[in-house]
Amino acid sequence: MAQDPRKRQQKLQKKALKRKSRQQGLVRTASRLMMPSLRKAGEWPLHEVILNEEWNQPQALTSIVVARRSPNGYIATGNFLVDRGCLGVKNAFGKLLDETEYRNFVRQLGEHQRLIRSDVHLAAKIIRDATAYARQFGFQPNRDTPQAMYVLGNVDPDVCTIDIPLGGEDGKPFFHSGPYDDVERIVAKLTKAVGPDGFTVILDMRGVDSFKDEDDFLNYEPGPDSVEFDDE
Repeated sequence: MAQDPRKRQQKLQKKALKRKSRQQGLVRTASRLMMPSLRKAGEWPLHEVILNEEWNQPQALTSIVVARRSPNGYIATGNFLVDRGCLGVKNAFGKLLDETEYRNFVRQLGEHQRLIRSDVHLAAKIIRDATAYARQFGFQPNRDTPQAMYVLGNVDPDVCTIDIPLGGEDGKPFFHSGPYDDVERIVAKLTKAVGPDGFTVILDMRGVDSFKDEDDFLNYEPGPDSVEFDDE
């Protein structure tokens, strides 16, 4: 009895789909095996360092991208969103990207702010000094900061001679609320650390649109979206 041509065609299609699925699985496995470890990124040649042009202006958040190129072409990025006013590293992540993914990330980051190339020692000094400043008031860097720091490697911040502006123009800690900030808790921590008159605070009521640089940074890499607090 001859086999139904339609059933035979269905069996052939199923076999083809299984074969394609196995091939795709092998490609994914090979890709994972080729992908280098982010932990070694600090040893790779520096690709570029990017800051937002107004990184040192009062009330401005500092966006930092440190990128290194792996031997097989991946780009490791250490990415930091830094509040020099009082909170330190608000968000951070380290990631391995291919060339296209990296270019798309930088393009997205630059859609609402002007980016400039900078020096890796300056980037390291901004992160170090802002972190130390924030810790005085009980704020710890974002929990993913150590992962992002792999890309910095053994860079020495003290090579940079530029002074990093911290706090507000009056020398006091300065807090300008953003859409992801726990305002009540931050104000309470500052009050405990320096007293009710020891800091400046601006509560922004305009919402997310006034903080597009922070919003874009956070939306690119889902995860914890603010600084950590010391235990009470």
